[in-house]
Amino acid sequence: MKIARFETSGSIKYGTVEGETIREVEGDLFGELTPTGNAYAVNTVKLLVPCVPGKILALGLNYALHVAESSSNRPAPTQPEPFYKVPSSLCNPGDPIIIPPGAGETHFEGELVAVIGKECKRVPPEAALDYVLGYTCGNDVSARPWQRGDLQWWRGKSCDTFSPVGPWIETSIADPSTLTLETRLNGERKQHSGTDQMLFDVPTMISFISQVLTLYPGDLIYTGTCDGVGPMDDGDTVEIEVSNIGVLKNPVIREKE
Repeated sequence: MKIARFETSGSIKYGTVEGETIREVEGDLFGELTPTGNAYAVNTVKLLVPCVPGKILALGLNYALHVAESSSNRPAPTQPEPFYKVPSSLCNPGDPIIIPPGAGETHFEGELVAVIGKECKRVPPEAALDYVLGYTCGNDVSARPWQRGDLQWWRGKSCDTFSPVGPWIETSIADPSTLTLETRLNGERKQHSGTDQMLFDVPTMISFISQVLTLYPGDLIYTGTCDGVGPMDDGDTVEIEVSNIGVLKNPVIREKE
């Protein structure tokens, strides 16, 4: 089931996506949802980030070929390497990614994003997927000069609009290691990989994080990007597609210095 969060006539609602139609539901996104009988064409509503997370974590260097292409000059990690992205960096589907003055070369990073569905603390890997509501697409936008030059990654990874997520949550994926991830810049394919190429799979990363942080419903985990990352700039359009989920599409605007 695909669950979207959207705005229509000034109201924010949830709905299930069936083809080009959203059927409105009410209730608890993380519990029981009931159809209201209202329906909307997808292209007549504004899609929003599909949930409101308390926190966003992201995995660095989680694909071997991305480790090889990066300029980090470090070996592949021996354990998951999560970092924090602030929720205020979220960006709705279709909204512009805004590159601020001074950011320099800014890259797209297409990723699968896991959405936590139940409170999760110190879970073993074999039980971790029981705490996932579903999956969506994400773009871990990265201002490389700030990422490489600062002691911490907050500025390079958490500028306003640097965390696009959407278009909706797919809840029926039993095995997140069977998906295909693709990023396109102005229609040209730049990234393409199977999620089975992750160094640390979704159960491993959830278990690792939950040993020290309680994960709550709605929390997001960006699961890492594959090789092929590259620069985007003013006037570009970036599309992140994950099989069985959909396409996250955002234009890019660079603010003047």
